[in-house]
Amino acid sequence: MVAGIDVGNHTTEIVIARTSSGSVEPLCHGQAPTRGRKGSRESLAGAAALLHKLEVQAECTVDEVVLSVLRPVDTATAPLPPPTPPHCPVRSLRRPSASTPAGAGSAVGVHVPLADVTGPAVAGSAIVSVGATVDFEIAAGQISEAVERGWHIAGVIVERDEAVLIANRIPAGIPVVDEVDLTGLRPGAPVAIEVVAQGRSYRALADPLALSAALGVAHEHIHQIAEFTRELADSPAIAVTLRDGEPEPPSADDDYAECRVDGVVRRYSPAEAESLLRVRPPGTVVAVRLAALPSAASGITVDDAYFTSLKAIDDGAWLRRGVAETSGTVVALLAADEVADAAATLTELCDRPARTIASEPWAAARGAQTTPHLPPGSIVCDIGGGTIDLIGENQEVVAAGAGEAITTAVAATLGVPRALAEQIKRSPAIRVEGPHIAHEEDGRRVFLDAPAPPEAIGRLCTRGNAGLVPFSNRLAAEEWRSLRLAVKQQTVAANIARCLKAFEQPPVALVLAGGGALDDELLRTVGESLRSVPVAVGRANVDGAHGPRYAVASGLVHLHAEGA
Repeated sequence: MVAGIDVGNHTTEIVIARTSSGSVEPLCHGQAPTRGRKGSRESLAGAAALLHKLEVQAECTVDEVVLSVLRPVDTATAPLPPPTPPHCPVRSLRRPSASTPAGAGSAVGVHVPLADVTGPAVAGSAIVSVGATVDFEIAAGQISEAVERGWHIAGVIVERDEAVLIANRIPAGIPVVDEVDLTGLRPGAPVAIEVVAQGRSYRALADPLALSAALGVAHEHIHQIAEFTRELADSPAIAVTLRDGEPEPPSADDDYAECRVDGVVRRYSPAEAESLLRVRPPGTVVAVRLAALPSAASGITVDDAYFTSLKAIDDGAWLRRGVAETSGTVVALLAADEVADAAATLTELCDRPARTIASEPWAAARGAQTTPHLPPGSIVCDIGGGTIDLIGENQEVVAAGAGEAITTAVAATLGVPRALAEQIKRSPAIRVEGPHIAHEEDGRRVFLDAPAPPEAIGRLCTRGNAGLVPFSNRLAAEEWRSLRLAVKQQTVAANIARCLKAFEQPPVALVLAGGGALDDELLRTVGESLRSVPVAVGRANVDGAHGPRYAVASGLVHLHAEGA
């Protein structure tokens, strides 16, 4: 009697079977939420409790426990700036969270610190900077006096959140951009700014040709400029300058990601690394330090990391401004260190032998191979809570960022608890228009089976076991569907497409296993991401009975029966 135990980042699954001479006779199976961090004593105690429960239900006693190598993944949001191509010749001066510029219009000029406007006027247009230590009334007075003395001040950039206060005290028509970072901005450097008028959508400097012309960028950089301006497409204000040479690598005390590119390890800022990690196969990043994440606050060695900007999710959904939170980045980190004593701890907790016999990917592949009518040459893709594992005939790829990345992104964009995000990410929602009428995601208006509670009226709700659960008063039902699909596309589907680049030949079929494969929308978004390959995307049916679940747990039992 053998129990295969899969302790996942989100769910623990167990299959109990009788093995004899290479044959497997499944007896029972079950699952429960993982307690604590994967591989911790708390998570293993939860697995032992689930095993005892299944033994009681099946009236059997397990002789041996087998498990896979446990490697935890940490998934959280971090306040990183929008991604910038590492070798882009321009950089943004405005902080990602900034939201209150003043005035309207665009301007290009040379940077002049406020202290210098007391001198003779410079030729041409000037963009005046106001540091954080200067009072707004003093700044406004000096700018107004400079204009009277002949200075052509085309725009103002301010370190603090004081654009409106300054704009109300200086001559009309001068755009003011606040919450900028003046670090490293030298006097005389060219600066281009723009403030978009309320109710308007035209942004002159979000055009790569216009921005290149304004700052005199050479034509060979036009593709990098085009990538950069994508991040400006919905900004209420723009402040951009030329980058002075290659950026200095972050210090050991700064946030960073160390990446191996062409055999050379280089330290990047997280924003610079994001664009690399989304296009290069797993294994590019080797270490990460992020002060906002407890597990990586002092630096951590990793086998993979995956960043998903919430702004990119918003771009995919084309949402109205303000209906979802789009600042921050979802970060998934796959620790390089394995949980060394998991088998010993489980032996103690279960009071019977436990041993580690395989890696999670190979166990998942063996379990998924029990799927009836599986095409030869297929690649198994196990979608867990923390990792995506792709397993071919002689190759495996393990990537950070899976189901918990979706949950984290939903929680961040909607501002709801993770437990609620885990529920609402899976199924369609309705917007309750009145006590008896609701609006479905497909546009239909339907009558409710029972009167809606008062707190649900006028809000977007999911159908829970106890009735309607409200979670947003800003999104329409159709918008939530678009956002939900965009989240799944930018997190898991894009990550799977990245992983497939590590294989020399595309597979005939990609067989999805794990709890994520139960999501029809994820099946669709993965298929859409791989249409150009092309590859057929389907679901595993483990042992011809479990569907895509229990691939690792069942695979462990089969490997044990085969003498692993």
